[in-house]
Amino acid sequence: MSQQRFRVNGVERGLAASDDESGLDVLRDRLGLTGAKRVCEAGACGACMVLVDGAPTASCLLPADELDGRNVVTVEGVGDGLRLHPVQRAFLATDAVQCGYCTPGFVLAGVAFFESWRREHGTGVPPEDELRRALSGHLCRCGCYLRILDAVRAACAGRYDTQAVRSQRDETVEKVTGRAVYTTDVRCPEQLEGVLVTSPVAHAVVEEIDDRVASRWPGVRAVVRLLPEDGRVRHAGQEILAVAADTAATARAAAASVKVRYDTAPAVTTMLQATAEGAAAVYGPGERKRAPSAGEVPQLFARRRWRGNVCSPAPPWPGPAAGADRAARRAVDAQDAADGGELVDGVWTTAAQSHVPLEAHACVASWDDEGLVVHLSTQAISMVAHAIARRWKLRADQVRVHAEHVGGAFGAKQALTAEAVAAIELSRAAGCPVRVVLDQRREFAVGGHRPASRVELALATGAGGDLAALRVDAYADTGVAFGSDIAKVAGLLYPGAPRSLRDHSVVTHTPPGKPFRAPSGPPAFWALEQAVDEAAHRLRRDPLELRREWDQEPVRQRLYDWAESATPWRERGPVAAGQGPVRRGIGLASGAWYYYLQPRTRVRVRVDADGVEVGVAVQEIGTGCRSLLTGVFAEGLGLAPGEVRTRVGDSRLPPGPLAAGSSTTASLVPASHDALAKLRRRLLHAAVRERGLRAAEPTAAGIRHADGLVPWRAALPMAAPLEVTGRRPRDRGPRPQPWYSPFFGRGRGAPSIVQVSEVEVDERFGLVRVIRTWCGLAIGRAVRPVLATTQCHGAVLQSLGQTLYEERLTDPATGLTLNTSLENYAIPGIGDVPEITVEFVPGGFDHVAQQAVGLAELAALATPASIGNAVFHATGRRMHALPVGPRQLLQEAE
Repeated sequence: MSQQRFRVNGVERGLAASDDESGLDVLRDRLGLTGAKRVCEAGACGACMVLVDGAPTASCLLPADELDGRNVVTVEGVGDGLRLHPVQRAFLATDAVQCGYCTPGFVLAGVAFFESWRREHGTGVPPEDELRRALSGHLCRCGCYLRILDAVRAACAGRYDTQAVRSQRDETVEKVTGRAVYTTDVRCPEQLEGVLVTSPVAHAVVEEIDDRVASRWPGVRAVVRLLPEDGRVRHAGQEILAVAADTAATARAAAASVKVRYDTAPAVTTMLQATAEGAAAVYGPGERKRAPSAGEVPQLFARRRWRGNVCSPAPPWPGPAAGADRAARRAVDAQDAADGGELVDGVWTTAAQSHVPLEAHACVASWDDEGLVVHLSTQAISMVAHAIARRWKLRADQVRVHAEHVGGAFGAKQALTAEAVAAIELSRAAGCPVRVVLDQRREFAVGGHRPASRVELALATGAGGDLAALRVDAYADTGVAFGSDIAKVAGLLYPGAPRSLRDHSVVTHTPPGKPFRAPSGPPAFWALEQAVDEAAHRLRRDPLELRREWDQEPVRQRLYDWAESATPWRERGPVAAGQGPVRRGIGLASGAWYYYLQPRTRVRVRVDADGVEVGVAVQEIGTGCRSLLTGVFAEGLGLAPGEVRTRVGDSRLPPGPLAAGSSTTASLVPASHDALAKLRRRLLHAAVRERGLRAAEPTAAGIRHADGLVPWRAALPMAAPLEVTGRRPRDRGPRPQPWYSPFFGRGRGAPSIVQVSEVEVDERFGLVRVIRTWCGLAIGRAVRPVLATTQCHGAVLQSLGQTLYEERLTDPATGLTLNTSLENYAIPGIGDVPEITVEFVPGGFDHVAQQAVGLAELAALATPASIGNAVFHATGRRMHALPVGPRQLLQEAE
């Protein structure tokens, strides 16, 4: 231990630090400055950034003894909410925030650049390439880069030096000042740290666990076992037991002493191995119900057929569906030998893509006399609270789950996952609060990934160029899970022609695949939309015109019109017309998604002496749900946003939607308007009673009566105290089938996208750079267009990563995940971001309350195919595998 003295945020500090502590350990864990986030611990992400003597520094790589005599500024020392730095004000005004976990690091990097730029250039506008270089050490998994660039550029130019700004989101001030508390930041009195012991083998039965040394380790307070009753291990990384101790270092040391004896068995770790004759079975016939779901849509009522390690939907019942399936296959087979039409027949593959949210899966659990309190990084607060109550046989009122801020959630934080089970069991055993956070190695291993896929697609055209038939056989490597809908999703486009759509989940001895933003969607349209583009090329037809002809859906017809008029599509020229080693191309792709809603959503509004409070058990993962709620009631009652208090992130509130299936907006907004209408009626009755108004009726501005108008603001005190609860009303018209459950349903209509991308292909090195992309979306009405546009940016960037960079690797011999941190797993950085134009094309959802449907999944669908088609336009070579890298491009060129 050595004594360190340094200044932090203007305050002199002195403490003893050990040789193995980092600056991040000292600032975050010892001093409670949690604005510095622990993520990669390798200096790759920038989330732990602080200023040391004015220089941006990754505190995770800074030895603690290097703090001695230094001046350190964390995000907590930049602004306090009343006195914000111009960069922080710019973040508020431009919506340069989503989940907010990376925001403190970006703010500090922006502040450092701002101060340097101002000293040298005054209020000149910095060049974009220089600004990108300055911020390039920071990653945002939500994909908020364009807004961040806008914010720092505008701040440097002096736009936010003195003027007051209005925040686009309710919680932005908390995020830009480091005051937002995430699960990883929670500190309870007497809190212990828990770690997991996981299996290093992919397939085995545990014969013996020796945890005696760990149980006696000084500082260890509890050891619990997490194996299933049969002791079977089905993938490397599966949880064996968990240890809780006074410190994380102690827990890790004790966990390392645990000895586990395995009776190993042959494992299948790839789809090829799993489907080979005589392959080891991942599940026996009586064990298949234990397999988790890899998708969002409930699998409870779907009929399944297993053949070895392949799980497929059962064939359709005799009837139109079965007849269409057979007709499509006959038509494709006939076209193979026919004259006059074209047959596009190919195989398209995608690599597995890791979720890797910057806030890892994390839980803090605490038992008390009244039950169980859980802080959880989740996107399904109500559903998880229900699952906890069932598993531990508690009443609903004995479980309380908190998730006020969640640092990234893209589909893998919906269920009751291992870190929560471990924290709850350890807390019960130790009698103290316990925190369990997955380190980045385990986050990559079991935190969640989009399954790799293989799509065999055949598309037949008639002699006149019409779509004669479509056949899709899709295989997804879902690990120990099942439930892929790639072929089914492909069927959302081009209705009318006979189609055979068959999905197959190939289970392997690898961690379970999990739904990732638009699960099954990008692989479906990566294949389908390139096949359509290829058909247009062979038929010598314009790809946009061919889509317009084949797809008569009115919503997408409007999108095709938009693409023709609002993008440079008509200027694209012929295929492979460029000269020289660097060529440009423009590609187009369409996509469609489901309109999902959650009918049991409730929104409660209270009017009291302090004003208006809105409450719903929904989690803020960066989608802006808080701001949606505030906006409805502020605008509907004539109040400033700051006059509406919004409570979220608490399962004791009325049930809210899980953040899945692009259903949050479609659930929250109609329920909020229902609550607003009920509140207005109650205010009307109170005003009539209080003032004796004649001929009173509600209007948008207030209560109009014979003698004038009472604004809603003035009517509020007359009714206080008052409480009403709104519910999500049914849409007009018949309800489509299948209707999944009272908790999660499908509405009529398909939100759609048409995307045009321009790329630059370097033929010498096999590199693709996306220059610009245009997205036209049909989602009815964008409730908050600024927030919706930011969401689209993020979806495009995550799909861009899937297209060009991201590949989750597994050792085929051992089943171990080879990616261990953001050092060896590439996600898009700020230098990779193209110019993105987003336009919302109205119409198509008049039957929906408030005409509001979701877009988070929709905006992720078409990016891969639009880039693939642009590469074809530039080079004349068709890409078949994601990610598109030098190996594939250069091989195709030979």
